[in-house]
Order: sequence, then structure tokens, then C-alpha cells
Amino acid sequence: DDVNIRITGIGGTGVVTTGQIIGTAAMLDGSNVQGLDQIGLSQKAGPVVSDLRITREGRQGSSRLAGRQADLLLAFDLLVAASATGLDAADAARTAVVGSLDVVPPGAKTAHPETDMPTGRELLERVQAETRPDAQYWADASDLVRALMGDAVGANIFVVGVAVQTGLLPVTPKALEAAIELNGVAVDTNTSAFRWGRWWAADRAMVDAAAGRPAAPAGDEARMPGGARMPDGARMPGGDNRGVLDPALSRRIDKLSSGDTVLAASLELFSAELVRFQNRALAGRYLDAVAEFAEVERRVHPGATALAAAVAAGLFKLTAYKDEYEVARLLLDPDGHAPAADAAEPGDRLAWLLHPPLLRALGYKKKIALPTGRWRPVMALLAKGKRLRGTPLDPFGLTKVRREERRLPDEYLAALRHAANGATTQEHLQTARAVAEAADIVRGYEDIKMGSIAEFRSRLADLAKTP
Repeated sequence: DDVNIRITGIGGTGVVTTGQIIGTAAMLDGSNVQGLDQIGLSQKAGPVVSDLRITREGRQGSSRLAGRQADLLLAFDLLVAASATGLDAADAARTAVVGSLDVVPPGAKTAHPETDMPTGRELLERVQAETRPDAQYWADASDLVRALMGDAVGANIFVVGVAVQTGLLPVTPKALEAAIELNGVAVDTNTSAFRWGRWWAADRAMVDAAAGRPAAPAGDEARMPGGARMPDGARMPGGDNRGVLDPALSRRIDKLSSGDTVLAASLELFSAELVRFQNRALAGRYLDAVAEFAEVERRVHPGATALAAAVAAGLFKLTAYKDEYEVARLLLDPDGHAPAADAAEPGDRLAWLLHPPLLRALGYKKKIALPTGRWRPVMALLAKGKRLRGTPLDPFGLTKVRREERRLPDEYLAALRHAANGATTQEHLQTARAVAEAADIVRGYEDIKMGSIAEFRSRLADLAKTP
């Protein structure tokens, strides 16, 4: 289908690159693409507007959209989307919107904090008034991606995933993932963010649970024309989870969730990933820990699951850290290879772009390209080496960051037990939940991660002083 798209965002956050990825995907699908990027005089941290025309039959006039010509507004930043430039192509009877609720203060506000600025609600209402009331999808994209993946860098691609899944952006998921691969930057991160966006559109409660967030109030779900569902063959990051779990683990999840489908979905996802990460024994210990705090919560506040959900997300995040074995496993995931293989032409070479910690420590600043065909056996062997994780035979386990990563789950559980010990009121539960959510502080790799670990421990120490 032909579609005119206006993309709005902040310079330096990948707005133009995201538009190029969408255009590449459309071309891979056989469409014609025209585009125009309007970055003004201040690209970095300034407003950026990009227009795309995707057509099946040749060019359609100017590359820049005229007034009320947009079929879709992709709003990566709410402030820019609500501006005159963002909305001049919108029409309340024609334009659908898929966007992030992020608002980046402009330079004037940064330099002069006293400058008045519309509230997020006012900005949202402004965009809603100029777009179709039956096709509006808004997500806390940065917060969700940060909670799910440890970094908000994939927020724009998350929004694109929502747009593709709702059918408002007429490119196939296969082509979009192939375009991400061809772009060659943060391929794994962007592919995962795209899939999470698709899943948010198909099952918002599932994604909120995976991010450790409370379920959305009734009636607050994203509007899905025709009740869109995840297409056949697509899977949530992590794959066919019930197929990985043995009957005993599945029964424990059902019993622990006590009919709460959101908590059950979260536990199923995290437990299956821990089986992949290490083994079923680790998943069992994980469920034991979650059950411990779920019981405290039910005793104090029967029917509540907020603490259990927060512990489930936080403990998983600290347990399934990305060491060398886990990276090798993820590189071998078939879903990560299919789009690149489909897009490749005869004679093309597929390669993994990696920056191993050892080379980084030696001062090597660039990624290295490892041809997938030649290095696949090495990666397969490395992935199987997960059995050595944390043992005296683990060749990677002696580094400082790996030692610290192994300590975090026990420190986290000790802090949770201290907070939950003798809990009798909902205020006690709130303190325990704050401890559980502190796991989100830990993110990044190497030096960045070491800094976040120090911040995490400081946060736990502060919470330990809470009466």
C-alpha cells in the first residue's frame, strides 16, 4: 500500500538513520521510496523532521509532504511531534500516529530553566487533536526499552516495531530486520527492540510484565484495529518458552502465578531464558526466590502481585548477564540469521561484528568482523562452554566485572530479605518493591557496568536505612 510518513524526533538520537532503515526495508519489499530529511541548522539535540513516501507505482510528487498529506506520524519525541512543523502534514481524518511519550527539553529550556514549557499531557492532547482518534498508539518507549534491554538506544526502533505490527507501516518484519542488519549498527540491540515493539502492539500486558511494570488499567490498552495478533512464525525475544520448560517448571509457574496471567507470562519468559542461559536447575532456584517474596506479598496484601513481578524482572536481569558464553549463544539464534541470509545476494559475505573485552582492554577500539561460516563452529563451542560459567575452569570468570556480576544476585536477595523481613503493612511492601526495582540501575558493559554496580549498591544501602 502507498503511505506518506512524517517522522519527528531529536537530532543525535538516530531519527535520520531510522528513516533510512524504513526506506531500505520498503525497497527490499519491492516498493518505491522517496525521502527528505529536514535537520535545520542544529542537528545535534535539535528538532529533526523526515518525510518518506512509500509507493508501489513510481514517484508521487515532491519528496516533502504538503499540508494534511501524512498517512502516518511516527513521533519519536512528543515535543517535536506537537510542534507546527510536526503537525503541518497531519489530518484528523487521515493521519494515524505511533509514538513515544518521551519529551526532550529544547535548548532554551536547558539554558533558562525558568522558561515555560507545555506539559506532556498538553503536548499529547495537541497531537491527538490533529490525528485519527481510532489509530493512536503511545508507549513509554525509552523507559520500556531501558527496562527490557538495559539501554534506551533502541527506543526509535521499538516505535517502528509497533507501527509495523499494527499494519500502519506497510513493510514486512522480515524486510525491516534485514534493513537493520544491512545498516550494520547495533544490529542485535535494534532487532530486539523491533521485536519488543511488535510484541507491545500484540500483547501490551506481556511486555509490561517483562519490563517489571504494573499492568495497564482496564481500557488503557493500545487500540488495535481488528484485534491484530502476532503473525505466524514470529516469536517473542527468547523463543518458544513452553517448549523449553519441562512440565515440573511449568507447573511451578502456574502455581506461583495463581491465575495472574501477566505474572505467569513474565515467569514463563524469564524461566525459559534462564534455562537457555544455564540450565533448568538455575531456573528452579530463580522460581524459589520469586515464590519467597510472592508469599510475603500475599500474606500482607492478598491478591497483589506487584512485588512478585518486580522481583521476577529484577532477579532475572541480574542473573542472566551477558558474558562470553551468552553472547555466543545469542549470535547463533536462528532468528538473528534469517533476515540477513534472505537479504544476501550470491557472493555476499555474512559476518559478526564484535568488540571482545580482551581486545578492548588491549586498546583496540574497533570491532572485528568474524565470517559466520568460518566462526560458527567456534561460537557453537563457546556457547556450550556455559557449563564452565562460575567454576574454577571458567577462563573468563577471573575478570573483575565477571566476579562482580556473579555476586549481584546474592546481594540483591539479601537486600530484599532485609526489606521484607517482618513485613506487615503495604508500606513495607513498597520498600521491598523499591529494592526489587533497583536492579534496573545495573546496565552497560565493562567500565560502564562497574559504575552502575556501584550506584546499585549505594541505592540498596540507602533503602536499607528506610524504617
